[in-house]
Amino acid sequence: MLAVALASAPAALAASDTPSESYATLLTQIAAKKGSPDRVVRATVDKAKHHVRVTLANGSRPLVSYPATADKQLVDNLLHHHIPVVYAKKPAVHHTLRYVAAGVVAVLLLIGGGVWFYTRGRQEPPTDSDTPAATSV
Repeated sequence: MLAVALASAPAALAASDTPSESYATLLTQIAAKKGSPDRVVRATVDKAKHHVRVTLANGSRPLVSYPATADKQLVDNLLHHHIPVVYAKKPAVHHTLRYVAAGVVAVLLLIGGGVWFYTRGRQEPPTDSDTPAATSV
């Protein structure tokens, strides 16, 4: 009996870790009165995933999924009710094209340097036959 209770405890804790609510419930919580414990105090909007994590006055932080078409309406509604909106950070984008371009430029510089060095040829010291003879007048 104890083993069953202990085995089910982590699953129950993990499920309660990220509570979620419906979009309709969120809209009623946004419009709630100031003294209500279910009133939204703060919202973190993730536009890429169409999720909003709200902090309620009672301290809970449910995650709400909203339709993509309601994005502007949701943010306007939050701002209209004087609820601070924080946008989730976008993941860092690796600029691979910059690295490829830098590699191409480095290779071209090496090739150009090699061609310049090769075409420069040997510098032989000048001989007497190469210098024009001074004519006397």
